[in-house]
Amino acid sequence: VQVVNSLPFPDLTLRCASIAIDLGYYNITKNSNFHWKFCYIEVTLFFCHLTWGDKNVAFDAYTSKNRDQCLRGMCNWEARPDGIYFAGGIPPVSPVNFKKMYDWKNNV
Repeated sequence: VQVVNSLPFPDLTLRCASIAIDLGYYNITKNSNFHWKFCYIEVTLFFCHLTWGDKNVAFDAYTSKNRDQCLRGMCNWEARPDGIYFAGGIPPVSPVNFKKMYDWKNNV
């Protein structure tokens, strides 16, 4: 699984975890990424919470349901100013293959 920051300043703050593993908090600079690997089992689920300035979003970055969408075992997420995009496949993935999945929410 990979999360790419395609946002202008400020940096993207990210926290991803599963029920068993907390990957921690990371600040991702523009055009940088955070990625991880794991051993797949039927009930694997990783979620991420992203914060960018006064905006945030939480989503399932990997579930057994979207396994087939993660072509060649790679789930690619990209944070853009208008939302969070997804594409499956080994990087580099063409920008046209990304599909918008989530909108940013304003922090309360």
